[in-house]
Order: sequence, then structure tokens, then C-alpha cells
Amino acid sequence: MSEKRYYWLKLPTDFFKRHDVNFIKSLPNGPEIALFYIELMAESVGHDGELRFSKEIPYTNKMLASVTNTPEEVVDEAMKTLQEFGLIKIDKKGTIVIPRVLKMVGSASNSDAAQRQRRCREKKKERDKMSQKSVTGVTDNVTKDNESIEIEKELEKELEKDIEIDKRESKERKSRSHFEPPTVEEVYFYCEERHNGIDAQRFVDYYTARGWKNVTDWKAQIRVWESKITAPYET
Repeated sequence: MSEKRYYWLKLPTDFFKRHDVNFIKSLPNGPEIALFYIELMAESVGHDGELRFSKEIPYTNKMLASVTNTPEEVVDEAMKTLQEFGLIKIDKKGTIVIPRVLKMVGSASNSDAAQRQRRCREKKKERDKMSQKSVTGVTDNVTKDNESIEIEKELEKELEKDIEIDKRESKERKSRSHFEPPTVEEVYFYCEERHNGIDAQRFVDYYTARGWKNVTDWKAQIRVWESKITAPYET
């Protein structure tokens, strides 16, 4: 029997506070566009952030309208708006690429889930045993104390295993992720927020011409520019 893998989308707590998402929500069809964007992300989590109807056939707006139960005119507007903000891209083969999905996806195999359920059941059994022994007084205090210590050690070991699993999964997700250059709109909104007067287009053009080399945090780089505002092109 082949091992099944489960995927889920983890939206950050500030997802709806982002400047681009907030702006989209303010449009006449904004709430529907935002929901459509989330549906696209959810559909792509098991496909490395990419969407196609099949290997040979890319999605059309009409097909997306049918799949998401969204009015076709809203889909037309959504696809245009989301591309303008760099939230989705369409490659040469017509594949819909959603860059941020890789940073927001979680996954686990059915064996992982089974192991965690088994550990939870074992922990519950141990806790029940401890409670039962405390009530019935079957063993003397010294024995109970020793057993409690051993059980606590075992529970700590299981907890450490869970933490290691989570760290390993997080490391795997990070290894699949890569730096995503910001759009002009993202830079513009961030600079407006900081009132620094930096030209968003010039900032993006400057680093795009250099392939965004050595840039891992574009917001931090903007703050560097602020400190060198008299010579904005020094890095």
C-alpha cells in the first residue's frame, strides 16, 4: 500500500494586514478576489505552488471560474490584479505559479500521522496509570515516585522526538523555499509606511540588474538605504 501524504496551507496571522492584500480587499470585487487567491493557494499546496488542469492543458479563466464557483468576470479581474501585484505568475506554458505557497505549506505522511497518534495514545495510557496508582495506592510512595520519574523521562523523550520531527519538517520546507524578490508595489507600500522617500521603482531596478545577489531580506536592505539616503545606491 503506497504511503499517502497530507498537505495544508498555513496562513500567517498578518496575512490580511499585508498592504497588497488590504489594497485588493478595498477594490469593488476585493473580498471575492482575496477568497479566490486563497483557493488557488490551497489547490496548489500539493503541487509545489503550481497549478495546471493537466500536463497537456493549462487552466483557463473559464475553467478556474467553474472549479472555484466564482463569476467569470471576477476571475478575469482577479487574475489580472494578482499578476499586477506579483502574487501569481503565468509561465510560458500557461502554468499558474504562486510563489508564496512554498513558504506557507506543511505536509506529513500517513505514517507520520499514525506515529504521532500512537505516541499520544501511549502518553495518555501512562498518565492514566499514574492517576490510577495515585488513587488506589497499590504501591508504596518510594515505588510510585520512581515510576513517576521514569514515566516523566519517557514522556520527555517522546516530546523531544516530536520537536525533532517538527524541526526536520521545517528544515525541509525551508530547503524548498527561496528568496522571492518583492514587487514594485510591495516596496512602494513599505516605503510609504516608513515615510523614507525612497523610489520603489529605482530600488527594484537596482537589485534586479544585479540579480538580487546577497539580498535575503529586502526590507532590511531598504532600511540600509535609509541610513545612506544621501548616497542611495551604495550597498
